[in-house]
Amino acid sequence: MRMAFTLDDLPVFPHLALPDGHTPQSVAAEIIDAFKRNRVTGVFAFANSWPLDVDPDYARILDDWVAAGHHIGNHTHTHPSLNLTSADDFSHDISVADDLLAPWISKAPLRAFRHPLELWGNTEEKRVSVNAHLDHLGYQSAGVTSWFFEWEWDRAWRHLTQTGRVEEAERLKAEFVDYAAAQVAYDAQTCRNVFGHEVIGIGLIHPVAFFTEVADAFFARLFAESVAFVPLSEALDDPAYLRSGTFVSDAFQVYQIKIAAADGRALDTVPPTHEALIQRVFDLGTPLRPSRHGMLVQNRRARNI
Repeated sequence: MRMAFTLDDLPVFPHLALPDGHTPQSVAAEIIDAFKRNRVTGVFAFANSWPLDVDPDYARILDDWVAAGHHIGNHTHTHPSLNLTSADDFSHDISVADDLLAPWISKAPLRAFRHPLELWGNTEEKRVSVNAHLDHLGYQSAGVTSWFFEWEWDRAWRHLTQTGRVEEAERLKAEFVDYAAAQVAYDAQTCRNVFGHEVIGIGLIHPVAFFTEVADAFFARLFAESVAFVPLSEALDDPAYLRSGTFVSDAFQVYQIKIAAADGRALDTVPPTHEALIQRVFDLGTPLRPSRHGMLVQNRRARNI
């Protein structure tokens, strides 16, 4: 299996509090070090530019990312939901990020953009208008075929740690690695089913503290499962990705599940073998989940995850 590995929401992941002893700078540095140890190179980080307005020192995270041989893409300025935002406001947000992130985006081998929450537009007017703006700025949309809900695992891990359930917190790390391997294999199979050929996957994680705890075991397991990491440009050369942003959808789904839904096929987002585990992880993290992000797995269908 081949996969382009990517990261969203550098330099600051705003949706989770960091545990004591962790900062956005330390998390990014630990992820960069994990990439180096595991020889994972040329990783695109899709960045939000709002932190540069809050504290210009956050630019050092982007500097360090690029200095380590990785790349920066545009993930908007404030990470708005296109479902809740006008096309004009969303396009303006893209342009603000394009301007603020220009020193780093200009060094990347391609101009790549990722929609927040992989939402392409819940009306045709939004979809067409935003796509036209991206075309005008010369961006190529980069979807996601594998995500790992590591933000939910982070909540579960922090809750277990904060409540003194240290052994459970340690077991959770091993469970995540097993689940991640199953998720990658499952996503590769769903891509084959949807597109009719072997697709280079596009994986995604976020800069959360939990990932720094499991990164080495995560990569070791994927290498053991014969996963090879390739540049994002190589993945995007696959014609399977040409349907990105080509239809209206308000669903928070990985790329192949979204394509299947548009074609009238409802596919599971997580491997059925790991559904109960994912539900337990979501439940464990409930005390730390803000109500506005109160998304729970209600059943195994993609539209409900």
